[in-house]
Amino acid sequence: MTDTNPTDSPSNSDIEEGSSIQVVEAGQQRVGRLLAGLQEAAPSSSRPENSAERFENELAVVRLGMAASLFYALRTKHAPTAAHCLRVAISCSAWAERMGLDDAARDRIEVAALLHDVGKIGIPDRILRKPGKLTVDEQLIMDTSVQHGLGILRGCTSDTALLDIFSNANSWYEGRRDSDGPSGNALPLGSRMLSIADAFDSMTTDSVYRRAMSRERAIQQLIDGSFKQFDPELAHDFNHMLEDRPEMLQGAILNRWLQQLQRDNSNSFWFANTVSDQEFDARKGDTLFYKELVSHLHDAVVFTNSVGTIGQWNRMMEQLTSISANSIVGQTWSNECIRLREQDKTRQEKSSLVEECLNSGQVVTRPMLIERPGREPIPVHVQAMPITGPEPGFYGTALIFRDLSDQTNLEEKLESLHQQTTTDVLTGVSNRSHFNTVIEDLTAKATKGGPTFSLIICDIDHFKRVNDVHGHPAGDEALISFATVLSVNSRDDDLVARYGGEEFLLLAANCDNATAAGRAESIRQAVENTSIASLGGDAVTASFGVTEFQAGDTHETILSRADRALLKAKDNGRNRVIQLGSGSVAIPRQSAPKRGWKGWFESQIQSGENEFDIVTRVPIDLAIEKLRGFIADHQAEIIRVEENHVSLRLTAVSQQAGRRRADQQISLRVEMTLSEANVENATANTPSTTNVHISLQPLRNRDRRNAGLKACYEQVQESLKSYLMGEILDNTAG
Repeated sequence: MTDTNPTDSPSNSDIEEGSSIQVVEAGQQRVGRLLAGLQEAAPSSSRPENSAERFENELAVVRLGMAASLFYALRTKHAPTAAHCLRVAISCSAWAERMGLDDAARDRIEVAALLHDVGKIGIPDRILRKPGKLTVDEQLIMDTSVQHGLGILRGCTSDTALLDIFSNANSWYEGRRDSDGPSGNALPLGSRMLSIADAFDSMTTDSVYRRAMSRERAIQQLIDGSFKQFDPELAHDFNHMLEDRPEMLQGAILNRWLQQLQRDNSNSFWFANTVSDQEFDARKGDTLFYKELVSHLHDAVVFTNSVGTIGQWNRMMEQLTSISANSIVGQTWSNECIRLREQDKTRQEKSSLVEECLNSGQVVTRPMLIERPGREPIPVHVQAMPITGPEPGFYGTALIFRDLSDQTNLEEKLESLHQQTTTDVLTGVSNRSHFNTVIEDLTAKATKGGPTFSLIICDIDHFKRVNDVHGHPAGDEALISFATVLSVNSRDDDLVARYGGEEFLLLAANCDNATAAGRAESIRQAVENTSIASLGGDAVTASFGVTEFQAGDTHETILSRADRALLKAKDNGRNRVIQLGSGSVAIPRQSAPKRGWKGWFESQIQSGENEFDIVTRVPIDLAIEKLRGFIADHQAEIIRVEENHVSLRLTAVSQQAGRRRADQQISLRVEMTLSEANVENATANTPSTTNVHISLQPLRNRDRRNAGLKACYEQVQESLKSYLMGEILDNTAG
């Protein structure tokens, strides 16, 4: 037997240390490969343009059979629920196409998605149309909709695969909600896809009691729910689909099929027996005239039927209450749904305005208040009138709200005082100079904690072709028509401006990202449906980029981000809306976690104002995509990339640095080190996160004494936090 020197054999601790080092080095190499992609031009989509058209057509002609009738029944019961199901079905179809699923599997997923809420046909109207939060008992009744739906489908089909997708659509990935059923990958693929698409659409759609989230925030929620509620791999793939084709859930694909299904052809059959085609066309024209008239009144108007169901909610009502028509039409009226209360505190509220009006049969008129959380209430004059007809009884009510507040509109004042210098001569909308003034003012107010705002940038598609084929006078008419559509679809507080050429802007004050994207989609449809005489009756189309102010923004970064969204809309096929940005949601500062192997990226310099850590709850590849957006919008220059480290040069702006623009600009060097936080716990059922260590330094020594340097540091810190959707770590906590 030979003697063995103890120093020649590795100990267990040495092996563990060596394994840890290998894990860290592998992580560094992976981060380095991803960061290296920042220096490459963004790849163009390899997907053929006609591929999207192919699956859109397949979706429109998919063999629904009985499913189509069930969908129409659900729409008759509750139109908002049916619209939600349609959006989820289209997103699932796009996703299935991306994944390369066969036709049979995709058809089953589409039908299950289209009918996943069909069981709500069996839910009482008082619960389904309730504008506020449900009680525990009401929620238990609502939960029975899955069993109602399963019973309905079993009466229509014996396809077990379809029924399995439907019955497991509400199951959590970890099985927490249904301990007796399947969990994890044992759940049908279609069920796991449907639960993600369903949650995303619910989060990005307005409801009466909750405003829609931005696309970025909804993606963050999906990532947070990975491993527990959602399949982590599918959630990651869904997020990548939205990065590649963000218009998928709100663009032309959705609305073309939506319009096709929402044509109520069944009514033409019944009208044919009693009304001539000429009379029917006249009635249709009267209805369009009436809707346009009500929509553009300066008073807020609501119509309800005889049982209090809201049937119309005009634009001024949307502006007065911050509740969109899509989220409240079809709900039952109550004073609480718009936070309406008596101005006279001695008066006891016994019933809602609608009930009081219908019960008394008289016009109800009195001053009231609309509460606004965290702000002063709005005094309004309310008039509720019963609507009568040739038959006895009441058909419903009309409610008119007049804003009695003395607030004036800043944009209207500016327009009246400086019309000659602020208006575009050709189109009559504001010019670029006026837009720059207003967006700088809105940005300054929002930075100080004022109201948020959104920016919509739009561009006529193939405008050069219009000039070349029809001539420049026809091109001018197209520009005027486009500006008119924008103005007609704007609110009093909005600013419509021509930025240059065929590019226009819409500044929407007090408007979040999701709402602005919805408004842009409405404008896109209006442009597409507006014929232009000089083009032979044809219409033009337009592409739209949408974003919202977020912490750390300057007016330049807002405009750059909106322009980046517009370019993406054009790259993805034009005639669509792209939304970018996380919006103005505050993110709390958190204590730093305990450092383990991650100590390799810690600096020896003590953290101060110029050095901080951000942790973002997204995988590192998505974090780097978000970083790519930060670099583009700030026009930053990449100095070098080494493994998991990237150096940037960018210019920050601080008004504290002087009055001249040149004095306000400070060039900074930004050093960032990225790492994956969960490498050592790779098997844990938690979504991976990314740590970013950031160091800021002025490029010029003289700027170290600049009074605005601290403000520039804070601006870059807040902006990085917004783009990465991360949390600033408090390294001083114990």
